[in-house]
Amino acid sequence: MTTPPRIFAAISLLMIIAMVVGTGLVQAPFFRQSIIDREAAIVRDMVNALALANGVTAADLQDYRGAEARKRFEQSFSPLKKLPDAARIKVFNRENVIVWSDDPFLVGIKRAARGERLALAMKGQVQAVFNPVRNEANLEAQVSPNSEMIECYVPIFMQEAGRPAPAVIGVLSLYRDPAELNRTIRQGLYLLWAIIGAAGLVLFVALYMLFKLVYSRQQTAELKFSKLTVEHERIVQIEKMSAMGELVANIAHQLNNPLVGVVNLTQLAERQVENPQRVSELLVEVRKAGAECRDIVHRILRISQISRSTLQPTDIKELVQDTITFCHQSIDRHQALEFAAPEEKVMLDVDPVLLRQALFNLIHNAILAAPGRKVHVALAFTKQEGIPGVLLSVTDSGSGFGSETAAKLFKPFFTTRSSGTGLGLSVAQHIAMKHGGVVLAENLATGGARFSIWLPTTTTV
Repeated sequence: MTTPPRIFAAISLLMIIAMVVGTGLVQAPFFRQSIIDREAAIVRDMVNALALANGVTAADLQDYRGAEARKRFEQSFSPLKKLPDAARIKVFNRENVIVWSDDPFLVGIKRAARGERLALAMKGQVQAVFNPVRNEANLEAQVSPNSEMIECYVPIFMQEAGRPAPAVIGVLSLYRDPAELNRTIRQGLYLLWAIIGAAGLVLFVALYMLFKLVYSRQQTAELKFSKLTVEHERIVQIEKMSAMGELVANIAHQLNNPLVGVVNLTQLAERQVENPQRVSELLVEVRKAGAECRDIVHRILRISQISRSTLQPTDIKELVQDTITFCHQSIDRHQALEFAAPEEKVMLDVDPVLLRQALFNLIHNAILAAPGRKVHVALAFTKQEGIPGVLLSVTDSGSGFGSETAAKLFKPFFTTRSSGTGLGLSVAQHIAMKHGGVVLAENLATGGARFSIWLPTTTTV
C-alpha cells in the first residue's frame, strides 16, 4: 500500500541519485582541465629552466639547422621524452615553423592543428586541451587516430636586449597519453561520488525521519481534530436538545397556568349548571384564560416570523422617530422620550419592520422600568471590535439589573415582571443577530440601565 512517507522516500532517493550522478558528470571536465592546466604550468617552468640552462636563444630558433643550435635544442628538450606518457614533442619558432622535434622528419614543417592555441601561446599564455578520439591533432602527433590525447602549448621565454621583460621566442608543444590522467580523474570522481552519496544518504535519512515525524504528528492531529469535531457535534446536539427541552418546558409552563384555570372553571361550571348567571360568569373567565393561551401561541409564532426578513435601504433616523411616535400612540401613559442623533443622514440595509419591532421592545421595557421618567434614545456611529457600525441606545432611569438577572436577560420567556412575556429582549437580540449585529446591556454608574442595538454599517450616505 502506497503511503505519503513511501512516496516521499522514493522521490527523495531518486533526486539524490540524480544529484550524485549529475554532480560527477559536471565536475569531471573541470577536474580534467584543472589537472591539465597544472601539469602544463609545470612543463612550462621545466622547459624554460632547461632552455636557460643550455643557452637557447632567439637566434637559435631562427637558424635552427645550425649544428650548435641543434645541439642546444637536443640538450634542452630531449629530457622531456622521459616524462610519463609523452607521445610527441615539437618546438615552434615565431614563424610557426617546427625547429626541433623528437621526430626529425617534422623539422622545418610549418604546420599546427591548433593554430589559435599556438597563437595564444606565442603571446605568453599556457594552453592545454584534452582532445577526444579521431582528432586531427592526433594525426599530426603521428599516434593512433583512435587514441585520446592531451595537447599542451607552453611559451619559451628569453630576455632580449632592449626589452625590460622576457619575450616569447618560441613555443613547445607536448602531446601526452591521458590514460594516467583519466585514471586519476576516475579515482577523484569515485571519491567525489562517495562523499556526495554519503552526504545525500545522511540528508535522505534526516529528511525522511523529519517527514515521517511531521506526517505522524499530522495524522495524530487530524485524528484528534476528527474526535473533537465529533465530540463538538455531539455537544452541540445535546445543547440543542437541552435548549429545545427548556423552551418546550417554558412554553408548557406558560400554557399550563391558563389551561389549569380553564379546566377548573369548566368543572365549576358543570357543578353550577342550574345557576345560569354563575355559569355565564365562569364562561367569561374561561374565555379570558383561552385568550391568554391564544396570546402565548401568538408570541411563539412571532419568534418564528422574525426568521424571515427583507433587507432594503432604510433611513435609520426616520425609523427611530416613527418608532417613538408609535410608542406614544400605543402606550397608554404619558412618557417623555428624548432623541439625539447626528445631523447627517444615516442609511443602512435593514428590514425596517423587524428593526422597528426590536427598538419598540427596548423603548417599551425602558418605559416600564421607570414609569413617568424620561427615556433617552440616541443614534451614534461607533465601532464594535474594530468594525464600524451604528448604535441605537435606549437609556432608562430605573434601578438597573442584578448579576443573576444579567445572565438571563436574553433568555426566552424570562421576565422580572409579573405581567411580562419574557420575549422582548430575546426577540430584539435575534433581530440584531440576523442583521450581523448584537444587543448590548449595561448598568450606568449614575443609575438606570442602557440597552443598545449595534448594527454594522453596510451603506452610509
